[in-house]
Amino acid sequence: MLTVTTAAPDPTLLTLAEVAEAIGVSSFNNLALQRLNERVSELLAGACGMDRAGAAILTLREETYSETVRLRCPVDVLYLSRKPIIEVLSVEEDGAALVVADDYEQCGDRSLCRVQNGCPAWWASGKTIVSFRAGFTTVPPGLKELAAKLANTLHAERGRDPSLGSMDIPGVISETYRYGRPDDPLVPAEIMEGLVRGGFVYSHTMIG
Repeated sequence: MLTVTTAAPDPTLLTLAEVAEAIGVSSFNNLALQRLNERVSELLAGACGMDRAGAAILTLREETYSETVRLRCPVDVLYLSRKPIIEVLSVEEDGAALVVADDYEQCGDRSLCRVQNGCPAWWASGKTIVSFRAGFTTVPPGLKELAAKLANTLHAERGRDPSLGSMDIPGVISETYRYGRPDDPLVPAEIMEGLVRGGFVYSHTMIG
């Protein structure tokens, strides 16, 4: 179970000026731009495969989380639901507080490894609670570029049925709309590919 304990002050990936530039307008309505900006940010977070934390807005920006993991059997690596990990604040295994370096260490952008006496060890079956900060404090340029592309796409295609896969009117128009994941039909395949290449997509690892 994942809970947001401190939400991002600003969950969006672009400034309003960057959104305006992306959609090619000079005079703009701040409310409309903010709504588009929030939609872009949440769509990209969903396309990356982020699981929802209750009713909290999905965001790739930095937030503080508390995650409870219930392991059915011992594992050598504990995968958290958010990345990149910025700081691990506390870890409890079956109610016992663990100490960084002595009992565990970060071994990936979203993973923790158990150690004992300086050697690799196993996370015990049962309940482990991790409090940590994760996400982007500063939005990477590549992610900003993808967000700008999606803002432009959504703005250009407003009013078109999002379920429409193609349009063919002889002598007038013939277009095919390529989208990425079936559960994120508004994210074009080109942008999905950019998310994968940039390492922003989550690879879901079964634990426990």
